[in-house]
Amino acid sequence: MISIRHSPATRQNDAVQEVPARSGESNRQWLSRVGATEGIVLLGGSSVAHFRIRVAQSHVRQDLSPALWSLTGILVDQNTLLSVPLDWRGDASEIPRTNGVQTSALDRYDDAERFPNIAVLRFATATAPIRAHAERVQAQRSVIDLPSLMVPWLAYIWSAGEAGNPLLAGHGLPCAVFVETVYGIAGIELTPGLSSTSSCPEAIWQAARWWHEFYAETPATGRGERVGPIVPTGQFALRQRAAAVAA
Repeated sequence: MISIRHSPATRQNDAVQEVPARSGESNRQWLSRVGATEGIVLLGGSSVAHFRIRVAQSHVRQDLSPALWSLTGILVDQNTLLSVPLDWRGDASEIPRTNGVQTSALDRYDDAERFPNIAVLRFATATAPIRAHAERVQAQRSVIDLPSLMVPWLAYIWSAGEAGNPLLAGHGLPCAVFVETVYGIAGIELTPGLSSTSSCPEAIWQAARWWHEFYAETPATGRGERVGPIVPTGQFALRQRAAAVAA
């Protein structure tokens, strides 16, 4: 069982607003419409692999329902996402060199049928320091060993051997651990509700939605340029509220 602390807040964060997707609107079009050029992107996929990841995160939800999200990354400009995807593209021998971090064009996640849920969240006031910290994590595996986290998650989504839910063993989803580590270097705690190492997109979502009072009362503690934390702001669109595999 995952140890979780519940926020004392009695209402959700009004600064994270639902902006429903329009008919036929792609994810890039939606991001452009809400003016997203930086921040944390959450995506909820509809493939079998993403469905299994969403189900795995039910343990961090009070109602035990599957999560809305299966992938997260850092949006560094209007076209580029830094993340640690389990569906790595390219030569796998690059994974150790890049610590599993892949720079992807947003076109990769543009298909609203493959990724029906999308959100962009902002926990910081500046983009440049966050990107610099991301490049540090990408270049220094000693900061956090992300490839080692990819292995149990790949075994889980492939149902290989006796692999169980990695979150229950304290292995966070690599993409979320990457994002949390980057923001942690900047002095911003992304998952105050988790007392374990089980970082995941759902925990980041819950932090933005329910821990706004925590962020309002938390002073900036990062080194160098102060980037936050701030009370999270953002937008989201949910085309698939109940996890399902697209036909």
